[in-house]
Amino acid sequence: MNRNLSSLIAVSLVAFVPTVSILFTFVLNDNELISQVFYFICKIWIFAVPTIWYIKIDRNRFSWPKTEIEGLKMATFTGIIMSTIILLTWTFFGSTVDAESLINQIEPTGLSDFNIYLGGMIYWIFFNSLLEEYVFRWFITTKGVELFDNEIGGIILSAFLFTLHHGVALHIFGFVWWQTIMACLGLLSAAAVWSWLYLKYKSVLVCWLSHAICDVAVFGIGYVLIFG
Repeated sequence: MNRNLSSLIAVSLVAFVPTVSILFTFVLNDNELISQVFYFICKIWIFAVPTIWYIKIDRNRFSWPKTEIEGLKMATFTGIIMSTIILLTWTFFGSTVDAESLINQIEPTGLSDFNIYLGGMIYWIFFNSLLEEYVFRWFITTKGVELFDNEIGGIILSAFLFTLHHGVALHIFGFVWWQTIMACLGLLSAAAVWSWLYLKYKSVLVCWLSHAICDVAVFGIGYVLIFG
């Protein structure tokens, strides 16, 4: 199979699944159990497809990446810088967010309960963000580089696809258009940084650390919105 076609198919099989998951959960379905089942099926899918593709189609073997201290330092530095930007943005524009609308939208998920929110925070910071780095930074960025035959193309593709489902979620949660655009620009920039980190250090753990630090800031803001 032609390498460009192969890369396009690989990306297409996983790129839009998170967006479909969000639309199904919050727009197309109102049964909580079915939504949860579909959500976890989507998570299994976006983990399984890249793994199977790497082994069966690309005929590679997995090896544990060597994560150098320089990469971890850069991850920490970028995570702190981006978290600072997130918190400063919240300081200036946080009062414009409709907290009541947000709480109403997440009510069916149970996240308005503190214990569930805490459990969700741990899951999203330590597990979901790692899965996103595995899919978007390793698989989609790598396939994007193959597809466009350059790293910039891979970074842009991965960043755009990562931002897509987050932007849809923000809109559903009640953010107005300019808030969504502002958040998407931030997400696009962060995703590009994380893809660059992966390409530079060839370690999902590096970009995951930076991502996780940012998620701590995001969930801190979420706590203030919901429980503050």
